[in-house]
Amino acid sequence: MRLTVSIPAEMYRELRRRARAEGVSLGRVVEECLRTGLAARKAGPRPANPPRPVFDLGKPVVNLDHALRLAAEMEDDEILRKMEAGK
Repeated sequence: MRLTVSIPAEMYRELRRRARAEGVSLGRVVEECLRTGLAARKAGPRPANPPRPVFDLGKPVVNLDHALRLAAEMEDDEILRKMEAGK
């Protein structure tokens, strides 16, 4: 079945890039993407905020009570470094 669909130019470029990379037609790539999307919808909605892994980073090496002051100092150091480098 034929159907005319408007898609954003960026998406079109990505679809064409994939078709060239895989050595298949643009229609085949679009069909595959549609099938994948439809299958995902059948599987149910994805959680809005998927859980993230949690890592123990150990004890902080700086006093976090003064984090804003530390961030300002680091920013000042970076500005001075750039000025000295002539940027």
